[in-house]
Amino acid sequence: MTYKQIEASRELRLWIGQVIIPAISVSVVLLSNPDMRRVVAEKVESIKQKIRT
Repeated sequence: MTYKQIEASRELRLWIGQVIIPAISVSVVLLSNPDMRRVVAEKVESIKQKIRT
């Protein structure tokens, strides 16, 4: 492996550990609450309506 490949894999590992995993964890926690799931669904629907108009 070249130095460039090693650095790219290190950066990818950092992104996965510091951005992707926490984002997935937060979304699972939020969507496990039925009230929060309803709020998110309403917000998504309002965003869809804004895009359509």
